[in-house]
Amino acid sequence: MITFRETRARLRRDRERLLARFAAQSEDRPRPLWMHPSWQCVVLQRLSFYFASRGSRLLGRLFWHWNLLLTGADIAMVSDFGPGLIVLIPCGTTLICSAGRDLTLLGLVGVGGGTSRREDIGAGPGVPTIGDGVEIGWSAVVLGPLRIGDGARIGALTLVTVDVAAGAVVPDGARWTRTER
Repeated sequence: MITFRETRARLRRDRERLLARFAAQSEDRPRPLWMHPSWQCVVLQRLSFYFASRGSRLLGRLFWHWNLLLTGADIAMVSDFGPGLIVLIPCGTTLICSAGRDLTLLGLVGVGGGTSRREDIGAGPGVPTIGDGVEIGWSAVVLGPLRIGDGARIGALTLVTVDVAAGAVVPDGARWTRTER
């Protein structure tokens, strides 16, 4: 169960990373920030997870629905993300997973179950676990109970169905599966 103090601390780190990302891309900070879909998506996900973990599934589901309607992001209310979450383009992003600190999702990312394998590796049956400092590229898909190691980079248009080692780079357009590797 997460506290509201921890939720606020995670949101502070999320905001810092998002503003740093805007500055690094030489983009002006959107004014006001709360109107930017990337920020709205993360705030609504944090509130959804907070209420769901505290036993108020109705409020958690309400914030999940708002996220889906306002930003187009379908992020399960049971998904736990460490501080520093960035969802650059939330529209079309679908997530059910557990992730560490500083996760960056570029756009149209799909992470979750979707395979017949139902093992529980810590995030729930059939659900992936993502380490710290991971970046997942445009239209990448991560399916099944697998682990993505700390600092891994998953390229655009990639399908991943097996574990990815810490620091590994999955190239753009790769099929990172049992049969293809």
